[in-house]
Amino acid sequence: MKHKIITVITFILIAQFTACQKKENIIEGNMNEEKFDWDGMVCTPEGYPVVVLSPNVFYSSGGKYITLIPNMSDTGGSNWTGSGNGWAGQPKPAPDHVSIVWYVPTEMKIYEGEFALPQQKIYNLFKEGYMDYGIPIESKDGKETLHWETYNSLTVGLAPKGMVVVWMDGQNKVEIGRYQAKELSRKEANEVYKAHFKLSGDMPENVVEKELISREVPPKVREIIKQGKISCKQWDDYRLRYNWKVEFSKPLEMYSYYVRYFNSEKAGDLTPKVSQEEYNKIILESSSKVVPNNLGMYVTAQNHRNYLIRLETLDEDETIEAFKKLEEASSKSVITIFITVDDDFKNFTVTLKNDKKEIKLEKAFLRLFTLDKSNDLKNQM
Repeated sequence: MKHKIITVITFILIAQFTACQKKENIIEGNMNEEKFDWDGMVCTPEGYPVVVLSPNVFYSSGGKYITLIPNMSDTGGSNWTGSGNGWAGQPKPAPDHVSIVWYVPTEMKIYEGEFALPQQKIYNLFKEGYMDYGIPIESKDGKETLHWETYNSLTVGLAPKGMVVVWMDGQNKVEIGRYQAKELSRKEANEVYKAHFKLSGDMPENVVEKELISREVPPKVREIIKQGKISCKQWDDYRLRYNWKVEFSKPLEMYSYYVRYFNSEKAGDLTPKVSQEEYNKIILESSSKVVPNNLGMYVTAQNHRNYLIRLETLDEDETIEAFKKLEEASSKSVITIFITVDDDFKNFTVTLKNDKKEIKLEKAFLRLFTLDKSNDLKNQM
């Protein structure tokens, strides 16, 4: 009996704690009425063009139209790690779902999907925004200041095999969710194809080589298609998380940083309620994060000089493979991005390591800058 009472009390406490946590994550406001300046956008991985058809709409209030995603547009020139194409529009509330249909010439298929979006999370991000150092949109004198901004778009990323990722996009970029669209049957696809492209014939059953060339699909992708190996694995791998941190070979005080990730997220601007010291812990202390492809760190050395240590470009294959190998060697240990700076602060190297293995990144493009007062971010903030 005593055991049962303890179990019940424990369950109640856990439930109360969980409820409190959920309540803390709710920012009060009318999610379906309060409006923000944002646009619907779309992008694809480079070399994988699509044509967005209809419906192609963000909705709110359980079905109320908000804004269109650009349609009948070949988005093959965009990049998964960048922003896509968008249409300007009026301020609008946070969406609760999105509906989209698109034609994929690299697969000769049409996909459709209607996905529920985490409206509370989107609303929270709009409300929280971030502090950006730059020229405000409403500036009359063109001077750079530290000011509040918020996200300006929701971007829908369309990868092979019907993979969909949605981001909140601005100076920072945050993944909202990963979704899977449905491939239309041949009969359904033919009807959609003829209706949108105003053609009398059915959609080709096989990929048309000349269409790929006309869309500037690179030879590497055309070879993948010929071998029947087209897949969304590459973009799902970008989303894999590892327990990692950054460490320096010298005592350095990091006073600011920015980071871009292979999954297209980016960060650097603080949310208004977070201190720089707390924010720095995201990369200086171990936590579950996706793999970075670009990282800049503003530091002060013991000689009182300020430097910008910039991992300008991390080679995709080398970096992701290194993270995978370290995870395989010791799955429960922390992966450290170890930065060794020389005594003259002229050069540095980058090694990935854990308690079992070390891998030097040989293909990374690295740059180190000495900062003076005119371009010292520390004096600007």
